[in-house]
Amino acid sequence: MNREEKTALLETSLERAADRLGDITDPVMTRYYAVHPGARESFREHGLGNTVKLEAEMVESVLYCLMTWLDRPEEIRIMFGSTVPHHEDTLAVHSNWFSGLVDAAVHVIRETIPETQKDEHAVWDEIHKDLSDLIADARY
Repeated sequence: MNREEKTALLETSLERAADRLGDITDPVMTRYYAVHPGARESFREHGLGNTVKLEAEMVESVLYCLMTWLDRPEEIRIMFGSTVPHHEDTLAVHSNWFSGLVDAAVHVIRETIPETQKDEHAVWDEIHKDLSDLIADARY
């Protein structure tokens, strides 16, 4: 499958998720906190009284990375190369919390993809693996 075909499948998945779920922030954060309950306090602390805004910004950032990866992987490599260490060193945000947000977003989107759509699932498997590997490589 070439990049254009993968991008088309990615867009189909995102459109379906948006049609079914609307804004995915709440389901992503629900999934995220279920798996990483300790991260909730970190969001409260770093949200400075506006946790909901920070959650929305972080989910938006993850979606941007997921949507951009196939077309501009170098941009995402640069972004994660500085963001992951910054979150760990400066904000005391564990890298597994960082990758956990990517996991949660992918999980929520994949739940909207019919099982029969094997190519869509394969694209999401690839993107998820690539971003997970990228986060792991960005850790100190």
